[in-house]
Amino acid sequence: MTPLVPITMFGWIPLVLQLFRKLQPHHAVIAGFLLAWMFLPQYDYDLPVLPNYSKISAASYGILLGTYVFNRAAFRRFRFHPLDLPVVLWCASSFFSSVTNGLGAWDGLSAALGKITQWGIPYYIGRIYFESLRHLRDLVFGIFFGALLYIPFCLYEVVMSPRLHKIVYGWHPHHFGQTKRGGGWRPQVFMEHGLMNAMWMAGGALAGLRLYATRNFGKRLPLIPVPPVLAVIAVVLTFFLCKSMGATLLMVAGLVAIVLTTRTRRTVFLFVLMLYPSFYMVTRGTGLWDAENMLAFVRARTSEERSGSLSFRIENENILSEKARERMLFGWAGWKRAWVYNDAGETISVPDGLWIIAYGQNGVFGLTALTLAILLPQLAFLRRYPPRRWGEPAVGAVAVLPVLLAVFMVDNLLNNMYNPVMLLAAGGLTSLALNRETADDADGHASAAPPVPVPATPRLL
Repeated sequence: MTPLVPITMFGWIPLVLQLFRKLQPHHAVIAGFLLAWMFLPQYDYDLPVLPNYSKISAASYGILLGTYVFNRAAFRRFRFHPLDLPVVLWCASSFFSSVTNGLGAWDGLSAALGKITQWGIPYYIGRIYFESLRHLRDLVFGIFFGALLYIPFCLYEVVMSPRLHKIVYGWHPHHFGQTKRGGGWRPQVFMEHGLMNAMWMAGGALAGLRLYATRNFGKRLPLIPVPPVLAVIAVVLTFFLCKSMGATLLMVAGLVAIVLTTRTRRTVFLFVLMLYPSFYMVTRGTGLWDAENMLAFVRARTSEERSGSLSFRIENENILSEKARERMLFGWAGWKRAWVYNDAGETISVPDGLWIIAYGQNGVFGLTALTLAILLPQLAFLRRYPPRRWGEPAVGAVAVLPVLLAVFMVDNLLNNMYNPVMLLAAGGLTSLALNRETADDADGHASAAPPVPVPATPRLL
């Protein structure tokens, strides 16, 4: 470990306070969260009683403190709504799991506090800061600029191998052998895994394509004096260099969903993407589908390396799901109790997907709460802004966020790739749907002007 680890981790909160001093509050939130997620080390400090201090904790605590010092009125804007209930239940599910497994209330409270820090606070920050189209559009810009900023780091690791985290902080955050793909290197930068970095770049590519298609760019990008079309192309090309088939398929699926929804002005295509995770989890979690047909399809069309990775995940899901059904309602709680062991007490299972981890630890109760916490904001946005309004520049730009949330959930069927920016988006989409005074105005103020007419022939995206 290098000295930069404690310097960056504990220096992040003062840095966020400076962001609040220099920037608009919601810009400070975007910069504070995205830069922490992209550049802070993959390291947790164990704290007594409190949840571990991680990059998510540093960003969350810094933003909450900055809000208290510089923008206290934001706290008063929050009003609890039933749409917030799934997030609350997801955070509380760990308490119920611990108590029903005889681990005690203290263990349950500790686990619940961890979920509040990781999931609840980012969602809450999204709720209090991204209540208008303008603010959410700025978040979309932030996602794109984050990917654009990552380009030189990704290109370096494509050539030199994923070593930046080791150079800067002193260690590789994951198994180095998994960074080799397709005869080259899969960049990881400061993310936990190369797949996580690939999904981050996929989100940036989708955000950039959508911003360009809805004419939200000027002739030059702010801070980076290049034509927007070149910046978008650069992000897309860099994304493909991340060498992740799963991320590529999901990016294409998200792009197709946007194109078809925009052109047909029907939500059926987006609903397929949004509801597929629920179908998968129900059929796999109940044992109705063993996924062998899916494995056979993949084996026939991909390399042995890629099909073997999927086969490993599916086989582990099968045995983990079988054990999860033994305590279906609230799960087995933490401490690897949901894993499968042989007679010698050795583990014979490795949980990969976020859904199977949530199912095993927190049961149907927790998994349902998690699913609704991500799904309901998407539905709320579509109800407020149906596809016929996606021709409006501000609405069209923000429409990429429910697609990113859907892609996030699909990715987490086979991976555990948490992303706090998706929680910001979920909280913001909920606030947007509930904010009747400002939701229709891209500048965040009520307007009596009629909606912008939708062109007779919508643009491709």
